[in-house]
Amino acid sequence: MKLKFFLPLLVFILVVTAFSCNVIAEDYSVLRHDYQQLIKSSQLQRQRSHWEKLIVRFDHFVAQQPHDSSIENALFLLARTWDGLSRASGSRHDARKAVDHYITMADQFPQSRFADDALFLAAQIVENHLKDQSGAYKLYHRLVTEMADGDMASEAQKKLSLLPTPVEQKQPVVADRSQHNYRSVGDSPRLTKIRYWSGPEYTRVVLDLTAPVVAKPNYLKGENPRLYFDLLYTRLVSDLPSTVSISNGLVRQVRASQFDDLRARVVLDLNHIAEYKLATLENPHRLVIDIKGEPIGVGLSKQRSEKQSAAVAADDSIASILDSSSDRLAVLHVPQEVHDEGIHLIVVDAGHGGKDPGAIGPHNVYEKNVALKMAKELAKALRKQLGVKVLLTRSDDHYLKLQERTEYANQVGADLFISLHANATANGKAYGVETYFLNLSKNNQAAEVAARENGTSLEDVGNLEAILFDLMANAKINESSRLAAEVQQSLVAGLSSHYSRIKDLGVKQGPFHVLLGATMPSVLIESGFISNSREEKRLSSAAYQKRVAAAIVKGIKKYSATIEQVAKR
Repeated sequence: MKLKFFLPLLVFILVVTAFSCNVIAEDYSVLRHDYQQLIKSSQLQRQRSHWEKLIVRFDHFVAQQPHDSSIENALFLLARTWDGLSRASGSRHDARKAVDHYITMADQFPQSRFADDALFLAAQIVENHLKDQSGAYKLYHRLVTEMADGDMASEAQKKLSLLPTPVEQKQPVVADRSQHNYRSVGDSPRLTKIRYWSGPEYTRVVLDLTAPVVAKPNYLKGENPRLYFDLLYTRLVSDLPSTVSISNGLVRQVRASQFDDLRARVVLDLNHIAEYKLATLENPHRLVIDIKGEPIGVGLSKQRSEKQSAAVAADDSIASILDSSSDRLAVLHVPQEVHDEGIHLIVVDAGHGGKDPGAIGPHNVYEKNVALKMAKELAKALRKQLGVKVLLTRSDDHYLKLQERTEYANQVGADLFISLHANATANGKAYGVETYFLNLSKNNQAAEVAARENGTSLEDVGNLEAILFDLMANAKINESSRLAAEVQQSLVAGLSSHYSRIKDLGVKQGPFHVLLGATMPSVLIESGFISNSREEKRLSSAAYQKRVAAAIVKGIKKYSATIEQVAKR
């Protein structure tokens, strides 16, 4: 079957399944430590990427664990990170982001010991960086009024005495808001971001919000059709763009404005009348608007020849479609060449987890438990021997969707992605180690392994391969192949010196969902057959797990040396 029939289906399936994804969990103590390390290093602070990667990780923590005991601390440090970035960059945009996050923290946790600090710091940014004395006065006044017992109240009072009192404007009478549980405008939901994704037959617009909202849709189907939504008792963050241009032949643009004190309004200007659906999502709060219809004159297939379309799809489908996981949807783009600057950050993925046990051995050993223990050993060994930063996709027994894992690695800017697994077959006598990288499977056995790890059928693997055939341009295949070869060779050599009957099953390739979407070299390691009684016993052994980790580290060292040699030529 032709690629053009499969691609829309793949896009639809991946985007829809991404909507139910939970984001990666991370320990607050690790985040706090990394924040402190950043604050201590003036050299690290000079690079925006260090701040942004930490912000992504804080955002993940807040979204994943809204009821964690450390959530108020995390929200405060998230605001502090934006604050630090604004000082390093001098950007008013970053400063407004810091203010919004400080206020959000104080809104959600008014009894926190950090709430008064958050409002005071927000007021200082507004006064000194944004030069808005009226806005600063209101924040200082709120602190003194609502948090009189806080240790920053006296400092805020001093600031108030030095600032001019703002001219009060008469406020219109508004409807009773008590039923919405918003004490004041400060507690109202905020529209923080507008994002969109363009597919061949529909456009998805996502509105990011800080709390649930009531959305009232209206459709004007005249000569210039437009669809607009009134978000009741909702405010816009200060740096939200008033217009987001799409111009994909279906939707011209999205406009947002503070219509009045009762509502914010979001307008979608359409090229022609089309069907739409509105969905409400939580964790985090979002409104999702799907506009279904055929674009007018600007679709990829109408702009380019079939060959050119395939080339663009090759760049976008792996790196960009799945980069929109967890509903972080992006416009299709052609990635630019990235020059390698060495290995500094590695993401280690413990396969399966939570409700997905993976394979189960004859003595009831679960693959998910073995993979997690090996991942922790590997992370420890990499940090100690290579001195690199290592992040785990999961540090405990919770479920992650496959595409979430590489999406996380992409967002934190990982240089390598290593996914750890244990193999299994119906034949209990099969044994050995093998390493995979993302590509079309070359034999039935590789296809079977891909089907098992993907949780799909062989038929699904065949369909996926048909889709992937022309979509591999940005998959880092050459680098991944080289990494897989070095790791596999080190695994066999390292384990053979300690154990008998270590079988080298070689380097193989297959369409693994867990590797699909990675923008860095990535491999999947099958460290033994859990379905084999002898290897099940080894896999559950701490000594074997440490030796697997040590061997992988050696392989990564060799890979690192080869890419340095290539770079010097």
